[in-house]
Amino acid sequence: MARGFLRLLLAIAAVASPASAASASGAAGVVIDPRFFIAGGTCAAISHGITTPIDVVKTRMQSNPEKYKSLLPATALIIKEEGAQALTKGLVPTLVGYGIEGALKFGIYEVSKPMAVLAFQKLNNKLNRSGGTGPLPFLLASIMA
Repeated sequence: MARGFLRLLLAIAAVASPASAASASGAAGVVIDPRFFIAGGTCAAISHGITTPIDVVKTRMQSNPEKYKSLLPATALIIKEEGAQALTKGLVPTLVGYGIEGALKFGIYEVSKPMAVLAFQKLNNKLNRSGGTGPLPFLLASIMA
């Protein structure tokens, strides 16, 4: 089973080079659209940034369980002792780190999808198979991202 999967990956790699994808499909094959990277980075930064206050409280509860017993009382105590801005500690590194990670993951996935579909179509043509490519190109693109 593992050898068959390895052979499949090697066959895909042989026909999925960016140069062959670009020459076979023209401008529509490998288009690096910055909107994918911007969307991925923005969404990841926002979704992780929103949870930063919860993460601050959780970390305090883990580091000092005697003082911070549960979520709501711990949140109130942090605000009382340090002010509301204490709940935003670590926000900037969170936004930057997850923004970069989301941009790369989503951007690479979206760029890889057409390349993987094209590679599977070429492989189907070489093997004289008819029908669509199925979900495998999308799985391969997600693994590459």
